[in-house]
Amino acid sequence: MDYEKILRQYRKKPIARLNDLSQKLHYNQNDIKKIIPHREPFLLIDGIKAIDLEKEIIFGSRKILKDDPVFKGHFPDFAVYPGSLQLEMIGQMGLCLSYFIFKKTHIIQPDARPVNIRATKILGACFLEPVLPEREVGIVVQKLDYDGFTGKVFGQILSDQKICSISISEVCFLD
Repeated sequence: MDYEKILRQYRKKPIARLNDLSQKLHYNQNDIKKIIPHREPFLLIDGIKAIDLEKEIIFGSRKILKDDPVFKGHFPDFAVYPGSLQLEMIGQMGLCLSYFIFKKTHIIQPDARPVNIRATKILGACFLEPVLPEREVGIVVQKLDYDGFTGKVFGQILSDQKICSISISEVCFLD
């Protein structure tokens, strides 16, 4: 798979828009905690808004608050949300997508458990626009590949109708 080609292709074109996805969802952080292992202060997604299981695409969101402690040092005179945390948001949304794909449903089951994973690679990333405080960003992620052990996803962070960052990452599933 040509990852550089995918990154180039989606610098200006969203993977999908919220209204493009077939199943609208209303999951919040309490729901998300059932399916991924992250917790505050490192749970970086606020909600899941839509999914298309056929296209294997998910759309979620996060409100970037001006009082987030990262802005004290990144950067005091021009607050910009760190790129590494944008990649983490994409990764966390990718884990949510994997839950729905593996279960073949858009419903978070009452007995859901977080997946046991380890990040292995960032295969490529581009930072195109700053993510600023007091914005709600969209997080859109699509599955690229799964071989039974490792999975690869492609994702974007969207703000004010702009693509702020794009990345392709890989995780290994331990269970």
